[in-house]
Amino acid sequence: MKKVKLVLWLAVLGLIALVVYQNLKFLMTPQKIEVNLWIQQYSAELNIGVILLGLFLAGLLVSYFLSLAQRFRTRKTIRKLNEALDAERKKVADLESRLGGKEAGSSTSAPSAPPASADASASSGQGQQS
Repeated sequence: MKKVKLVLWLAVLGLIALVVYQNLKFLMTPQKIEVNLWIQQYSAELNIGVILLGLFLAGLLVSYFLSLAQRFRTRKTIRKLNEALDAERKKVADLESRLGGKEAGSSTSAPSAPPASADASASSGQGQQS
């Protein structure tokens, strides 16, 4: 699987390199950028490739910061579920230890028969309901 992943990444990087090489003249064209903040005005002349790279990185940062809240909620949910799972595992271990203690105690003595009084009262109760 790692080799397939490596081959796919190399193919993607090769395609990106091909697109950049074929559009090198366009990407190296200088473009004047002006930012007017009403208080002060900034201007710079940058290559289109640098501008595109900057915008791509800005988009990555925006998407990262917008996903932080969801990440924190997910971590909190995972933490709560892990605590609940640990509590349930503790209950299971406790029940297994109780069951193990009862089995050890009953294996040394002979199995006991159900009480006769319970069978008698159940059969007498059926006859009275008519």
